[in-house]
Amino acid sequence: MTNQVTIIGAGNLTTSLLTAIHRKKFPYKINVIDIDKKKRVFLKNFNVNFFTSYTDILTESDLIILMVKPNNYNQVIEEMNPYLSKKAIIVSFMAGIESSLIKSKLNHNVPVVRCMTNITISDSESYVFYHMKPFASKIVKILDKFFNSFSKLKKCINEEDINKITALYGSGPAYYVYFNQIIKDVFINMGYSNNDATTFTNDLMHGTSKIIERNKESDNIISSIASKGGTTQAALAELKNNKINSIVSKAIKKAYMKSRNILKK
Repeated sequence: MTNQVTIIGAGNLTTSLLTAIHRKKFPYKINVIDIDKKKRVFLKNFNVNFFTSYTDILTESDLIILMVKPNNYNQVIEEMNPYLSKKAIIVSFMAGIESSLIKSKLNHNVPVVRCMTNITISDSESYVFYHMKPFASKIVKILDKFFNSFSKLKKCINEEDINKITALYGSGPAYYVYFNQIIKDVFINMGYSNNDATTFTNDLMHGTSKIIERNKESDNIISSIASKGGTTQAALAELKNNKINSIVSKAIKKAYMKSRNILKK
């Protein structure tokens, strides 16, 4: 191991990953490749080497992490192929792009590990889910050494699990933020200032998440708040009458189906 890692793509998930890495005493040399030159200034905060084109750094890298949009995968692999070495391990966070599809485009028969996480990795709170076929304990040790220093590594039994995780976990923070925005808007509609609405809503969500973390049974939390004939019960009854459970379930299933057919319009 030369302890060199190259990340291709400098989007939001890369920023979250680098935030987590930067918080640790990290023994790796981190390279980032992105065609957008403007990203260089921002990434200076993370003490990484920034490139706008593919170079021999790929040849020297033990891990090559793909964090690009799925519809760009073909071009990315084509451009990195000339610099790819047989020792590399490809770690793909591209939603919906199967490992076999990536392997079919590579010049070398190198391991491909499909992964998924979410932006909460910036706070070292997130899991990194992975699947690889064939399974190799040697590679898992390398992944474990890298990811477990700032996150939690979790094995998936197949790529369908990764598709499900993409919809449930990868997209998950957006669902919570969306609900947060709904509550904030209600605060504003009831006469509170934007600043107060933001403060109160964020405090509500943050405090509740701590209670959820301490209590395994969410039903117990709800029952402790919703007394019979009270205000909370009135609100929950309205949510149930409007089949909010079904709406949310259908929405997440849409995300799941998209992850299975990401390249289809």
